[in-house]
Amino acid sequence: MRKFIYIPCLIIGSFIMPNLVGAQQDLSAHLMRQTWQSNRSNPALLPDARFILSLPGLHNDFFIENVTYGDLIRQNSEGEDVLDVDHAISLLETSNLIRENLDIETLGLGIRFGKIALTGGHALRFQAHLDYPKTLPQLVWQGNAQFVGQTVSFGPDIQLRGYHEWSLGAAAELLPGLTLAGRAKWLSGVADVSTSKRKLELTTSDDVYQLELDADFQVNSAGSLRYNSFEDISLDFNFGEFDTERLFSKNSGFAFDLGLRFQKGNWDFAASVTDIGQIDWKDAVKNYAFQGIYEYKGLDVAQAILEDSTDFGSVLDTLEALYQPTETSIAYRTTLPMRSYLSAVWQFNSNWRFSGLVHMESFEDRTFTAFAVGASAQLLKMLEVGGVYSARKDSYANIGINATLNLGPLQVMAATDNILTLVNPKASHGAHVRVGVNLLFGKFEQEE
Repeated sequence: MRKFIYIPCLIIGSFIMPNLVGAQQDLSAHLMRQTWQSNRSNPALLPDARFILSLPGLHNDFFIENVTYGDLIRQNSEGEDVLDVDHAISLLETSNLIRENLDIETLGLGIRFGKIALTGGHALRFQAHLDYPKTLPQLVWQGNAQFVGQTVSFGPDIQLRGYHEWSLGAAAELLPGLTLAGRAKWLSGVADVSTSKRKLELTTSDDVYQLELDADFQVNSAGSLRYNSFEDISLDFNFGEFDTERLFSKNSGFAFDLGLRFQKGNWDFAASVTDIGQIDWKDAVKNYAFQGIYEYKGLDVAQAILEDSTDFGSVLDTLEALYQPTETSIAYRTTLPMRSYLSAVWQFNSNWRFSGLVHMESFEDRTFTAFAVGASAQLLKMLEVGGVYSARKDSYANIGINATLNLGPLQVMAATDNILTLVNPKASHGAHVRVGVNLLFGKFEQEE
């Protein structure tokens, strides 16, 4: 006999798990003041050129909390790689996070007019966020026998979305060395799957066959999730695929960035807050809700699940009658992860530069903080290389490298916040990369 598997967990899992890809914060690019890419994190930062054209580039960062690939895939006594889910579950904490951010930056433009600068650009952005309790994989993988006589909460927080971002910004040097900047962004939603209510509590009585589910759980979807039955659930969300059909969709919103920069002597200070905004989803919207107390006291399904010769089709029919979600089409709103940066750069001499950064990101009810220190050297007139050490929650061994190559007006940059991922990927909790190509015309000399 198999352990009793809690079926509502499988139902929720079928909604959210198959297509959710799992962030580290983007730190290196912010300190690379000589590149356009630093402007992404602070609208007051611009390279020393009068005209900047940014060509297509890519930024991706991934983070998984508490477990790694090496914890899930382990070697047995015979040296074979095997799946060890029970070991991975044992490493989980009460709350666990999987995140990924992917930006496809298509075009950027910057123009300086003396003390004034104008900027604009477009990017296609994807964000995935899964914050789940340890009890969720415990119930799905190990069953609910371990929770007899208990009430456990297992509702996850899921945020999965993609959108086009069109931006227009301005920066002005109001006082000598002091630049203030702002950027407005119009957002065109591509697709979204997100939870707005997350209460799922399971009580297993002393009789293992008697269950009570107290639910107030809702999944919202725009242009992606479709539910017809337990045997017919589809999630049409292509993470990372460039979509031109929704460049200007009815699912839209606004956001803005604020930044300042102060330069004095060999010092360069900067502070910014970005992605203050939201998206309203109102086109092709579906809401699926489980609400109320669901009691299950019969043995038909339980006995079928416990038998190896289960007729799973009949089980699904019974479950559909017990746990049929309510479907509506009500517009909803999602907020963006808000990010803040505080940094300082010291130009030690003509070849060496040292820097420091504090970064915070707020999303849902969690705040992620990171600290970084870096150094860069001008090896050749055309080549600058740098290194960054960063620390964040439960991750203190992050070594990043970056490089900027200038060939006439052509500038190529590449950066990663964690090169150790390439050395030992199975033991890594995250991966990060940013690449970009810019064209810089006309040397800009700051007026005294």
